[in-house]
Order: sequence, then C-alpha cells, then structure tokens
Amino acid sequence: MGEKVTFAVAAIGALGFGTGVVFFRDAFRAAVSLIGTLLSVALLFIVLLAPFAAAVQVIVYAGAIVVMFLFVIAYLGERGEVTTPDRLDRWQVIGWLGVIGLGAFGAVAVLDSSSAPADAAPATTDVGTPASIGDAFLSDHLLAFEVTSLILLVAAVGAVILARSAVQGAGGR
Repeated sequence: MGEKVTFAVAAIGALGFGTGVVFFRDAFRAAVSLIGTLLSVALLFIVLLAPFAAAVQVIVYAGAIVVMFLFVIAYLGERGEVTTPDRLDRWQVIGWLGVIGLGAFGAVAVLDSSSAPADAAPATTDVGTPASIGDAFLSDHLLAFEVTSLILLVAAVGAVILARSAVQGAGGR
C-alpha cells in the first residue's frame, strides 16, 4: 500500500513540477522546477525497483544537464526587470511543503526497499543492469541511440546560434 501512495505522490509531483517548467516565465524558476520533475521521476524509478535508472536520472539529468541549463541562463543574463508583482509568492509555502513531502516519501521508499526480506523479492533477470542497458543501446536500439545523439547535437548548435543572434540583436558582441 505504501508503494502505491509513494508512486502516486511522485507521479503528482512530476506532473506538478513539469507544469511549472512549462508555465513559469522566469527561466531560473523553470530550471528549478525541472530539477523537481527529474527528482520525482527518480523516485518513480526507485519505487519501480530500478535503482540504477534512478541514480542515472539524478546524476546525469538533475545534476549535469540542469547545471548546464543554469549556466546558459546565467550566460544570457537578465532579460529586463519584471515590473508586475510576483503571482507565485503566495504559493511558496505550498511548494516548500511539496518538496519536503517528496523528500520524505523518497526517504521512506529507500528505507523500505532495503529492509524487504530476500524471499519476498521478485525473480529478477538482467533487465535494468548497466550491462544489459549497454547491450540494448549498442545492439537492439543502436539507430535510436545515434539519432537521439544527433538531435541533441543539432539542438545544442541551434541554441548557440539563437543565443548569438539574440546577443547581437541586443547590441552585444
């Protein structure tokens, strides 16, 4: 029963933070909301007994990629002062309670998963191990893996070109 509640809370957290990514006008807040989304997805992976995928989610996405986003946001600088009052100030307490609650559910899921008796564990195969994931990427899904890397490369080059033209248009170098 606790796993279902944790899964539901993590799913609601992922959807809520994902909505924040889409609707926040401030790029920094959207990036922080993206961190919440990725941590919620990592919690979903933990509940689904995929600790390697959860660790990769936190280290690669919530760590490295969002830090890169934050560097780009800092590099592009402030886009002008917002003159309207912040509509989200009144919801800040609810947001912090959600973050604390999500962290508590994550701690409960991690503690509960390590204390399960060995005979209650489902029969496992090599699904989800680093070796099986690597084999799947380099054999069955090689084309999709390479296409994804090309799409990411094109997106990175496009972001640099757009940022360069925006800076030049604003009178920059």
